[in-house]
Amino acid sequence: MLARGALGPAAARGLLLEGTRALRPQRRVGDRRELAARASEGCGANDPAARSAYVHLPFCRRKCFYCDFPVVALGEGATELRAQEPEIYGRYVSTLLREMEHYGGGGKLRTVFFGGGTPSLIPPRHLERVLGRLDDAFGIDWGNAEISMECDPGTFDLQRLVEYRSLGVNRVSVGVQSFDGRLLELCGRSHGEGDVLRALDDVRAAGFDSWSLDLMFGLPHQTAESWAETLEMAVAADPDHVSCYGLQLDDSTPFARWYTEGEGPLPSEPLAADLFRMASRELQGAGYSHYEISNYAREGHECRHNLAYWRDDPFYAFGVGATSSLHGRRVARPKKLSRYEQWVEGEGRKVGFPPPDWSGAPLREDEDEDERLLDLIMLSLRLKSGLRVNGLNERFGRAGRDVERRVLAAVEGHAAEGLVSVSEGGHAIRLTDPEGLLLSNSVISDIFVALDDDEDGE
Repeated sequence: MLARGALGPAAARGLLLEGTRALRPQRRVGDRRELAARASEGCGANDPAARSAYVHLPFCRRKCFYCDFPVVALGEGATELRAQEPEIYGRYVSTLLREMEHYGGGGKLRTVFFGGGTPSLIPPRHLERVLGRLDDAFGIDWGNAEISMECDPGTFDLQRLVEYRSLGVNRVSVGVQSFDGRLLELCGRSHGEGDVLRALDDVRAAGFDSWSLDLMFGLPHQTAESWAETLEMAVAADPDHVSCYGLQLDDSTPFARWYTEGEGPLPSEPLAADLFRMASRELQGAGYSHYEISNYAREGHECRHNLAYWRDDPFYAFGVGATSSLHGRRVARPKKLSRYEQWVEGEGRKVGFPPPDWSGAPLREDEDEDERLLDLIMLSLRLKSGLRVNGLNERFGRAGRDVERRVLAAVEGHAAEGLVSVSEGGHAIRLTDPEGLLLSNSVISDIFVALDDDEDGE
């Protein structure tokens, strides 16, 4: 590997970029035919409407103090790019590939997302194995697909990024979280300010089609001044996309044991709301569209994969703790690695199949029609485009239930307060930015109550 700066930063980057403009490795046609044949014999089946796949790569150097995701902490030694590769990488990827063997046929994938964990710890050769199997099982629409990968500062260099890009990765999401070194340390992040600046230099040099910068607010000891400085530095970095996530205290995390929401050293509720308003104002002022409650993008750089979630589209998911939505059913994989490995060899073989007598209509295990309606409302109101009210009766108005009227009545008061915007004719509603988005829970709760009252009255 070429040491950073060995030829000077500009020369090194030029050499690495020029030296990896190879064609994407050709996929094994025979493997794809074999998988398709096995699918037709009952080995697996795909949801013909699904065009997205999430792949969970759980490995981290250490688990952050706020993290509730299924991860495997490997220690700081996993940072060294030239260190001996942990054997667990290969074993885990082999398990992923076995899970994918249960599928075959269906439409080509339009989005793939590698999340974690810290996917950028995974050597490119293992990522190539996963992409190859996805292409064999489903096909990837290589000319148009968005292939995203989460990357943490301090876990990659330019050469690794260029190798990822040569495999087809065209979008990366950089987990910066803050430009304040003290806050990074308080959160248990394994990178510092210097790692952040080097990472952003490398991401820009690698030439991805699109890249995102991830930030967090509501952190312990975070002030309006430090958040303003982080936003200023984020805009100066000139990413195509910015995510701003508010801290959540999940019960199983150290933060939940140490802190109480709304009490010091966490920001008060009014301050946390001001931090949200600041992000909305500053990022939109810099040309980013606030297209989802936590996400901002320049035109054409919205995360297509996450939009599939928020639009309630079906999607594949693979890996420990991942949840798929196929044939109208959600299936969550075990969160412990050993149990996930057992699941792949047992129950996981059945996930690709539609349920018996499935008509193609939405149907989720342990969910009735009301729960699916509530899901649609919650997901849609996260988006700038909002909820299309027109058509709800056709989808959810069984026995003459007037869902549309109830939804519109529930938001009348909020519309008068400036929290909800109702289109002419009442065909759609959306939360206003930022005040409606800040009070989204209150608005959605009132809609739920109105629908419950409607049900009770019948």
